[in-house]
Amino acid sequence: MIISFFGLLFLIMTAVIEANPTPIAPEQVLVVYNQSVKEAKELAEFYAVSRQIPPSNLIALSCIDKNTIDRKAYNEEIRDPLRKTILSAGWWELEKNDQGILAPTKSSIRCLVTLKGLPLRIKREAIEDEQKTTNTPHADKNEAAVDSELSLLGVIDYPLGGPLPNPYFNKEAAFVDLKNDYQLLVSRIDGPSFDHCRRIILDSLEAEKKGLWGRTYIDEGGPYKLADQWMEALTEASLNAGIPTITDRTKDTFVTNYPMTDAAFYFGWYTLHCNGPFLNREMKFKPGAIAVHLHSFSAAQLTNPAQNWCAGLIDRGACATIGNTWEPYLEISHNFEIFFDRLLKGYSLVEASSMAMNAISWQNIVIGDPLYRPFTIRASQVTDFKQDLAFKALRLAQSKWPDPLMRSQELAQASLRMKEGSIEEFLGYQALQEDNIDLATSSFRKAEQLFKNPADKLRQHLNLVEIKRRNKDHTDALALLRSAEKSFKKIPEATAIKGLITILDPPAPPPARSKK
Repeated sequence: MIISFFGLLFLIMTAVIEANPTPIAPEQVLVVYNQSVKEAKELAEFYAVSRQIPPSNLIALSCIDKNTIDRKAYNEEIRDPLRKTILSAGWWELEKNDQGILAPTKSSIRCLVTLKGLPLRIKREAIEDEQKTTNTPHADKNEAAVDSELSLLGVIDYPLGGPLPNPYFNKEAAFVDLKNDYQLLVSRIDGPSFDHCRRIILDSLEAEKKGLWGRTYIDEGGPYKLADQWMEALTEASLNAGIPTITDRTKDTFVTNYPMTDAAFYFGWYTLHCNGPFLNREMKFKPGAIAVHLHSFSAAQLTNPAQNWCAGLIDRGACATIGNTWEPYLEISHNFEIFFDRLLKGYSLVEASSMAMNAISWQNIVIGDPLYRPFTIRASQVTDFKQDLAFKALRLAQSKWPDPLMRSQELAQASLRMKEGSIEEFLGYQALQEDNIDLATSSFRKAEQLFKNPADKLRQHLNLVEIKRRNKDHTDALALLRSAEKSFKKIPEATAIKGLITILDPPAPPPARSKK
């Protein structure tokens, strides 16, 4: 017997509630800002009130207002005064360890929040041999992200050349439950403007109350196999979590103005600047969305949305992102698979990003409210179905029916009763992941009929084009695109059709000019 959809909701709402990891407490957070920047203090106070952080945990520094600084400026204007303040407040107890290194053995501070106005990165300088790390091919590189250096703020005189191992990498435990007293987790609230920063804070709080519901968009096809493996694992994890997941496996990034509606998560690589859907001024992420594009210099600056990636993703409405200030090398970058897994398990943004990073004192940063936990509301706790009904139903079904066949049958029935294209589209992506082309094709065609938004309808056409491209049937793919070109010419996302036509049927090169 098919259980009614509302019966499903009741059954799951009464299920056992999973416990979330122990959160970082507000009193364990320090908020650090540059008092030389006019709006920085206001932002610090706004964040502290929003997260109930004690006013005494706000630390004002007086440092140069520049994106990139040298090591001397970092030491004198950021590191040293910050250390002095923390020690004076009694938040640390320093002792020498067995190797003779002076570091905190007791700390009541576990997290630092740096704010817009603080320098972002430290440039490379000549380095002495004794300052190089051993057993690493990058021992001569001492350029770094300010935030990554701050994670070892309490450790006195550690090597600056090359990355250092991150003791929190790939752990699966709340940071406050560990004894890493010498380590700090660091996140930055930053973006093109202070308005962006305030929006990040408000969206984080709102998404924690209501949950983060929407689609995942994944862009594979970069130059190295390792990151594509991360992307494939993300696709599997996202679908298994009951999230509609669109994965582009071509070498091109998502084409310009691709219909990226209801985007809650985005993971992609590998171009220097924002492109594709993010050039569409009407494209906006869901409030609370997490969006990441892997590139060596994705966070080289955070003020110009047209340059690099992090600033542009924040400008399009993302609530959080991770990136690199200098060349980190792929094997010393955030592991997206671990990052997404830990978010799904209820860890905070700063914990998930740190567990996904195998090095510190390096090039990597996380942008967003460090305490933000997008999955504190589990499927079993949903009570409000007025918004995002289809997305909630999908995640609830994943909890209720572990058996894939039974779940698919129930969802297919729910899709017809609820007339929700998102459920039918999810079934199409799931079928595509299982190489069931006939079922995927049928689901996408049904989804197009159920959707009302023209951009969502267009995406079903593009899903069918993707199936044809996988089968190397470019003739039928072009025919579908020509048909879509006539049907969707009045919406901004129609640009995506032209982009795909150009890829599949490139124009002839201009005739060569004759030499006179």
